[in-house]
Amino acid sequence: MAKKRDFVEQPPEILTLQLRLLQYLKDYWKGVVAGLAVLFIGLAVWGIMAQVQSRRTEKAGAAMAKLNPLLSNPQSAAAALKGLDQILKEYPGTPTALEAAIFRAHLLYQTKNYAEAAKAYEALLQGPLSGWDPIIAESLSYCYEAQGDYRKAAQTLEPVVEKAARPLQNEIYRRLAMLLEQAGDPKEAAKYWQQLLDKVPDPALLAYYKEKAAAAEAAAKKK
Repeated sequence: MAKKRDFVEQPPEILTLQLRLLQYLKDYWKGVVAGLAVLFIGLAVWGIMAQVQSRRTEKAGAAMAKLNPLLSNPQSAAAALKGLDQILKEYPGTPTALEAAIFRAHLLYQTKNYAEAAKAYEALLQGPLSGWDPIIAESLSYCYEAQGDYRKAAQTLEPVVEKAARPLQNEIYRRLAMLLEQAGDPKEAAKYWQQLLDKVPDPALLAYYKEKAAAAEAAAKKK
């Protein structure tokens, strides 16, 4: 009589699979452990960096809060600029540092330091405030205008005029027209006065825009 097969005995194919799995774990166990170690270390470092950045952001905010009374007082502009420079130096990359950079550019213009203000606004245009380009470019154009460089002021506004929202866009068209007139280019100025007329302006300004457009066109024909 044939001997019954033990019910716990496993088929050869299952044993082979188990042996192959054990061999795989043996061969790759060190790599798996190393990978897990790297993962846990990375998570730990990320957690530490997040805490450090959070503390830096809090400290930067506290430093800015101390400066707020100075920012609203024209007589404290020098002290405010010094404090803003300190924030930019100690807390780069924080939201407060970006806020400080904007205040710094504005204060430099307010104190008639137009060349330095222009550099500050130029740096902002190259930074992370792409959605604010029209507003920053308009501020930069005032810096160039104050220095008598009307052509450069207009060139600053030309790339952003179509990005601006309607109320600001009309103001930029007006500034472009006036700056180009001051730069001695009535032909280009007439183009922007006409743009304002095409935008269906406030009826109170319609006659003024027509007059300016006609005068610019007449000046262009004389050149």
